Amino acid sequence: MVKGSYLGRIWSSLLLGLLLVLISLALFGCGGAKKEQSKAGDQDATVRIGIRKDIAALDPAVFGQGGPDPQRYLIYEPLLYMDESFSLKGRLAESWTAEDQGRVWTVKLKEGVRFSDGTPFNAAAVKFSLEYLLKAKRIFWPLERIETPDDYTTKLVFKRPYAVLPYDLTTAEIFSPTSFDPEGKFKAPVGTGPFVFKEWKKDQELIFVRNENYWGPKPKVKTVIFKVIPDHQTRAMALQSGEIDIADYLPVTAIREMEKAGIYSIYRKPSPCMNWIAFNTYREPFDDVRVRQAVCYAVDVERIVSSVVGVEVATPALKGPLSSPAHDYIRKPDLQWYSYDPAKARELLLQAGWKDVDGDGILEKNGKKFQMTLIASTLYEEGRAIAEAVQADLKKVGIAVEVRVLESAARFEALKQRNYDLVELGGICATNDPTPWFSYYFGTQHPEYCVLKDQIVQELVGRLYTAVEPEARREIFFKLQELLKERAPGIFLYNQDAITVTREAVKDFAMEGGMPGSYSYLRVISITN
Repeated sequence: MVKGSYLGRIWSSLLLGLLLVLISLALFGCGGAKKEQSKAGDQDATVRIGIRKDIAALDPAVFGQGGPDPQRYLIYEPLLYMDESFSLKGRLAESWTAEDQGRVWTVKLKEGVRFSDGTPFNAAAVKFSLEYLLKAKRIFWPLERIETPDDYTTKLVFKRPYAVLPYDLTTAEIFSPTSFDPEGKFKAPVGTGPFVFKEWKKDQELIFVRNENYWGPKPKVKTVIFKVIPDHQTRAMALQSGEIDIADYLPVTAIREMEKAGIYSIYRKPSPCMNWIAFNTYREPFDDVRVRQAVCYAVDVERIVSSVVGVEVATPALKGPLSSPAHDYIRKPDLQWYSYDPAKARELLLQAGWKDVDGDGILEKNGKKFQMTLIASTLYEEGRAIAEAVQADLKKVGIAVEVRVLESAARFEALKQRNYDLVELGGICATNDPTPWFSYYFGTQHPEYCVLKDQIVQELVGRLYTAVEPEARREIFFKLQELLKERAPGIFLYNQDAITVTREAVKDFAMEGGMPGSYSYLRVISITN
């Protein structure tokens, strides 16, 4: 009896415990549902992004240093944008068509869109915005006039064919005339975007909040805080400590650490921006194409990218200046670019008359040593290290290189005055159409920055502005790539990919193409608890 009573008490306890467990599961099941709901995203969440530089201004007329302040595209929207695959899509525009070989463009606008202050978005606002940007020299279009046949049609008439307009429309912000006082002075940012401006502490933080009256899908986060953290390593530490949720332009060492940690999400976006080193083709010795070709063969681009830059953040330019995946649609598929071949480099240098006469390891010609200066960039963290790697490679073929590091303004002044031998340059790459890059460095529109005076190249660059059809443009790009291979105006190094690292709590990440797409993920991300 005693034993039976004991077992009975055990079974009673077990049954009672099981009942309590079932009740608990039922009760906590409701709580679990709530928890799952919170995992879908906190609609009142604040997201903090660490950025390397502050915006220059909220006034769209002011062009930011190094780009058009991409944070502003959360307030102001363009007529067109590029999706994740760099395909052109309409944002505030429904359609865009060309006439007269691209001299006249007609843009049909979305209806029912309003600015954040309730004023209507229409053709008059588009005309006002574009004329303001033109007058402020934020955009440099050969525009003759803007017509507004009705409230939702804008016709742009150019002085000459302008085939690149659709790409330019992705970087031209549209804003309400109510952004200005009666005297025409900018007073406050009023756009159609998914966020509105709240507060700006110069060189500290920029705060946006959700536009509750946004015409499209509303953002899933309520508040966006851009925290200005210029130092790359400090920005990485801020992400690791939880001070910020998202960071970009991080050192490759930090990216590798975070990838190993397994508690961060790392997103890579191909960038069309080319980092390269230009030769001064206007003076000796780089006025000789054989010398330029020799230097291209002498530099081990693949090694430099893997050991100095990091393949995690860059695509080596092994297929020429258009090596980025963003340029797949216009890259000449069968073009063989310069490989690393020191023997070929020495052969070409010898053909050009450069020999090591006295056995000191440095080549000479007409009694002059082959000694060059390479101006390195501070625009990216690895600028000096890249220059020193190039210096080491060129020493192996008998070229002595001195490395000088200059700030951007001084570097471009040296370029403008042609007071350099070799100079590190970045891309002109707001979109994946490289026409501005070709025009800037090889065309006639900015002769002070042209690094190669070549009539055939310049004529082809000019045709990029008149060729509207994709196939015609592709053929021009193919020919330009062939000519750049032959003329060898510089050492093409790599395309800097856009790398964004987030805490695991950040979900639904997606980034559009081009510079305005830099922070487009803020339209769609959510934050979980």
